[in-house]
Amino acid sequence: MRLISEMRSVFIAASVFILSILTGALRADDTTNTISRNNFNFGHQLGYIYCRMDDAYFKGRGVWRFETGFATQYTSNMPRVRNPYWKERTMLYIPLYFELFPSDNIALQIELTDLFIEFPYFDITSMGGKSPRFKTKIRLISERKYFPATALTVGVKFSSAKPYVIWRNDHNYDESNGLAGAGTGVADYMLLFTFSKTIGAYTSLHSHVGLVPLGSPVEEYGYGSRQADEIPYGFSFRHRISKLFTARIEICGMYNALRATELAHYSVVRTQLAWNPKENHYITLNIEHGLTEESDEWSAGVFAKFEWNVKERKERREEDKEGFYR
Repeated sequence: MRLISEMRSVFIAASVFILSILTGALRADDTTNTISRNNFNFGHQLGYIYCRMDDAYFKGRGVWRFETGFATQYTSNMPRVRNPYWKERTMLYIPLYFELFPSDNIALQIELTDLFIEFPYFDITSMGGKSPRFKTKIRLISERKYFPATALTVGVKFSSAKPYVIWRNDHNYDESNGLAGAGTGVADYMLLFTFSKTIGAYTSLHSHVGLVPLGSPVEEYGYGSRQADEIPYGFSFRHRISKLFTARIEICGMYNALRATELAHYSVVRTQLAWNPKENHYITLNIEHGLTEESDEWSAGVFAKFEWNVKERKERREEDKEGFYR
């Protein structure tokens, strides 16, 4: 009987020990790459890139545009994140965008990069440049009395910016905010239809819809499929208040077409006030508020756009030269 009692005590002690180990393992934080495509935060990673509003109008041949500025994006509670240190996220960035009109019906758009720094700051990989995007906008239909101007935009995002968090093997919701790092390391593609209609002398309406297959960065460690299909959408109301100021109200984002991508519906409401101090200079104050869990909670910035006509300048120089030799 004594032997049986001792064996029972040893069995109970061993059971408690094993149970405590299993319980600890279940409660342990993730320490490897554990995020799959279905719970990767495509919204915060890429949403702001694909919710920029454009119009279906074109400048004349030879016109160039350059846009830059300073903006910040803030979220107080990143979705799914368990570690309090990573719940809050702030990103500051400077855009460097170009646009060229080689003809009256084509616009080449080069979003060269977004220079950024992200907080919480982890190391040098928390700053750098986002992947460049190249787009071509083509006029399909000119604006008519009862029909809007229509344009088709096709584009690609290169895979230049790398998923450093994945490479560090801590892409999880305990050791990171769930994002891949500077970029996904995978190319994205875009097909977009844009519509614009002017109403009266001071008001215009704009909208767009399309398809954006996003490359899935978690393929780095073998989860999920190779892409997340997104439907970009947007609506913009613009009204010219005076000769110098134009107000804009926009709702735009991207909707996850696949049920398997749970954190991919990025949506914001945006208010802008554009100041036109000179004929070809534009300064825009931008404020946004997120409408979904995987959207940036707040975003604010100031952007400056400069426009010049290379063709006119060349013709002017030639006229000046001819006048000099007359």
